[in-house]
Amino acid sequence: MELFYLGEAGVLISFRGGKVAVDPVSYHVNKSRIIEECDDLKLILITHEHKEHFDRDLVEQLFSKYRPYVIAPRQVLAMLSVDSTYKSDIVVGDVFELSGFEVHVLPAFHPQSKYAVSYLIKNGKSSVYHAGDTYEMDELYKIDGNVAILPIRGMETMGATQVGRMCHKMKFDHVVPVYWGDRKDLVEFMLVAKEKGIKPKLGEWVRI
Repeated sequence: MELFYLGEAGVLISFRGGKVAVDPVSYHVNKSRIIEECDDLKLILITHEHKEHFDRDLVEQLFSKYRPYVIAPRQVLAMLSVDSTYKSDIVVGDVFELSGFEVHVLPAFHPQSKYAVSYLIKNGKSSVYHAGDTYEMDELYKIDGNVAILPIRGMETMGATQVGRMCHKMKFDHVVPVYWGDRKDLVEFMLVAKEKGIKPKLGEWVRI
């Protein structure tokens, strides 16, 4: 399994069964580069409507080129020009299978959004949890998976040191921090997370 960091909360995950983009955005990596890296794209998952997670133009370009299924809360899908055959609105508690992937729609504690969710994605023996934006919540300690992708910006999410400490209690082999305010957040997280932390590289693939 490999992970390509797009900046903000956006990631592209390469599983054995194809690629999944979660909250794809193009503020930090050239849009044409992102589209090129998305070959074999099967799913696009969007956690909520905020601009650090939802880039309408990029999602529509990715759909036009690859025809992936687009999964998001109903209010986000309503803003997209995407063929209805390929999109599905979701709510917390949904579990479904598409294109060889099993997706669990889980809660996110993000009061700044009316309908934020998080996702657990499974393909074969690999599983990735993407929290979108969230503060600490009990559910984070109940989820089992290989990799967790967690925000560390603070303010509207958990902070870097907090997440570094939390990751030792969570049931994940590794934790990848995203959505940080500056490089200092990333350094603080890695120091506390130790061997559980995996440092993402903006615009590059990292093997997990």
